[in-house]
Amino acid sequence: MSEVKVYKKGQFLFKAGDKIQSVFVIQSGQVNLCLQKNNKIFDIMTVGNGYVFGDLVVLGTNQYLYSGLVQSEVKVTEIPVEIFKLQYEALNPLNKTFIKTMAERLKWAVNEVKNSKQDKTAQPCAEDAVPRVFGAIFHVLNHKGVKVGNKVKTDWLTLRNYSQRIFGESLKRIEQATQILVKTKQGEYIMGKDPNMPESEAETEIQGFQIYDLPALEAFFEFYQYYYYKGGKSELIKYDEANYNTLRLLLMAYEGVECDKFGVVSKEFNQVVEFFKEYGVSLGAGHFTALEAKGLFCKRKNTSDGTVQLQFDIKEFANQINMWALIREVDKLNEKGYVDMDDIDEGPKKKAVIEGGQECTACHTIVALEAKFCSECGARMAASERKAA
Repeated sequence: MSEVKVYKKGQFLFKAGDKIQSVFVIQSGQVNLCLQKNNKIFDIMTVGNGYVFGDLVVLGTNQYLYSGLVQSEVKVTEIPVEIFKLQYEALNPLNKTFIKTMAERLKWAVNEVKNSKQDKTAQPCAEDAVPRVFGAIFHVLNHKGVKVGNKVKTDWLTLRNYSQRIFGESLKRIEQATQILVKTKQGEYIMGKDPNMPESEAETEIQGFQIYDLPALEAFFEFYQYYYYKGGKSELIKYDEANYNTLRLLLMAYEGVECDKFGVVSKEFNQVVEFFKEYGVSLGAGHFTALEAKGLFCKRKNTSDGTVQLQFDIKEFANQINMWALIREVDKLNEKGYVDMDDIDEGPKKKAVIEGGQECTACHTIVALEAKFCSECGARMAASERKAA
């Protein structure tokens, strides 16, 4: 006897290699056909109402060739494979031949899609897909969204439909890209209830999406596509942890500092150095050289009062850190196979000050007075050298 079952998002109807024990017919919802390799999930295609899983038993296949991952709550009719076979064998020869032919065509089509995607990439969002998916989001927001300054919002269904129908992007990748924008605090979901359903039955769900700075989103995918396709320059779109942390501390040090008419901020260099020391970082020429290699330039200017001012373009630096934040999350997506919204980066933390401690001459971290080596960089402490002498 057939049975109607409900599966929640994230559950598997079956996994590749499992023995086919039931034939599933989707009544509602969506299921992602995928493969699992090295703890990563690689998409094949997404199917919905009316799709049948397990029908390949008519070809003599006894195992599922791929996994069925539920994308949104699905209702399926589950038919035990023995009953399905009895019903199939009871058909007249013409109908049996027709079903077998369609099953063979379906198997061939799925294998073609699977092989094509495996040949192209084994990642949820490969490098060549990054500018496409974020560019699609930008253009839909730019042409269909409601603008208030740099902020733009649009209906969620509009964003999904136009991204898929006009730009050919998969709905799953669009959802993952918007999750990255939300996680990096560059956008937000607009939540609400379906107005077409009774208040008591409607569930809170995504109704819209808003980006906080549309020009910054445009700058990201333009920057990415330019250096991705420019020979010898792809290194500029690689995430760099050290430069990212340096840039983040610089922007924190200049928080609240007003810029001039050219967008340049200025602060006494020694104050910036002391700020970095609070986070256990000794700011030096190497930090600025590394930033310059990424196209980010700081200027040190001597003033009439004998101080040195450290200056840079605040907007350029802010845009760059937003870009690196997005690239870092794309890398994590490709590593895990999904956007982990619970993996929150809390940012740099000040080093604990140890009362009566000593300062490391190499990295300026404060460590215990009796310590022989720095706990941060491993350098030998000056005090221990004097004792040894």
